[in-house]
Amino acid sequence: MFGERVPEGWRVRLKPQGTARYVSAGFLLFWLCAWAVGEGLAVWFLIRGVLAVMNGTPFDGGQAPLESGLALAMGGFLLLWLTLWTLGGFAAIAQVILLLWSEDRIIAHAGGVTVLRSRGPFRMRREIPREALRRILLDPRKNTLAAETTRGQVDLSRLGTLAERAGAAAALSSELGLSEGASETGSVALPKGWEEVLTPEGGRAVAGSAAKRRWQSRAVGVLALLVAGIGFAILQESARELPLLPVGIIASFGALGLAWGSVRLARCRMEWRIGRGCVTLRRTVGSSSEDLFEATRLELVPSTDSDGDEWFHLEALKGSLDTQALEHWSQGSTKNRRRIASATNEPTVPRQLGQWLARMANIPIEDRTTPAAREAEISKLRDQLEKSGRLGRVAARLLGDAIERPPKSA
Repeated sequence: MFGERVPEGWRVRLKPQGTARYVSAGFLLFWLCAWAVGEGLAVWFLIRGVLAVMNGTPFDGGQAPLESGLALAMGGFLLLWLTLWTLGGFAAIAQVILLLWSEDRIIAHAGGVTVLRSRGPFRMRREIPREALRRILLDPRKNTLAAETTRGQVDLSRLGTLAERAGAAAALSSELGLSEGASETGSVALPKGWEEVLTPEGGRAVAGSAAKRRWQSRAVGVLALLVAGIGFAILQESARELPLLPVGIIASFGALGLAWGSVRLARCRMEWRIGRGCVTLRRTVGSSSEDLFEATRLELVPSTDSDGDEWFHLEALKGSLDTQALEHWSQGSTKNRRRIASATNEPTVPRQLGQWLARMANIPIEDRTTPAAREAEISKLRDQLEKSGRLGRVAARLLGDAIERPPKSA
């Protein structure tokens, strides 16, 4: 890491480090050679197939012209495979550039933070205003240098070593005058992807972004049209090949389901109405609405999925504390619990949404994702293991060793 005073402010430079990256880059370059061969063959077969269908000639020396139904199925599969294969190749190229030819320059100044990313010949610039910054931190889950803002967490860099990123976080925080507890103080704003709306009664509610719902509705609508077109073509072909009839019927029903989903996304909205000492989940369809659930407390809880990815969930609870405690480890919605929002890898968005709702509705929120809360949970688990017998004491000791083991430098 290079920290230096420049005319714009305090600049930190981070580059890839370590010799292991050359091994990874070499393997990716070898794989890209095979990728290029596969890409060329797939494009050649696709072009030959299209020409054979258009001209009504046999494909690749065959005896009879291609049947339209079979050609459509094979062409669709090849096009899907080629799309995924191309995306995989571009991702590998980007990773090679990241390993061998990249640099991040982060400048802290009076107006905020400027991030300049260099990836090969490409340059990217991002500005984060000072009023939106809450803190600069080293994300403990991804070990990336990040900025926590009023609209969510922004990754600044994952280049350099772990020690360099930690030093950069300290230097940038000092230059900007940000304290470690800055994220818990100051005004609370709605995170990105959420917006405040007015209810028909004149009250306030919070819901997912209308622009996002419109985009989802249009995307599902376009997919419905594509599936309907494929279904129509298959139904036409089934007049000559009867075995294709069930496939055409299934595609038609799939198109109808997607069309219904598109209309549903456009007309239906789930919102959380803000009351006095409570928040109420309401479903709005057109001009009608229905209250589904009323909560008096909020809770931010972590979980881990089957792939080992860490998730953070903001959940609304109702009932007594004893009832809520029984459902503490429940997943998703239950009788006394409803999930409001979820995020993977970092809890900034659900945490800010929870803090905003708690302040507006004057209800308590419990954050179980903080280091203190996690230490309390781990301490409780270790005590239970210690009291469970000899095997439990061994497990408690292994758990303690795993927690105290320092993370590896990246």
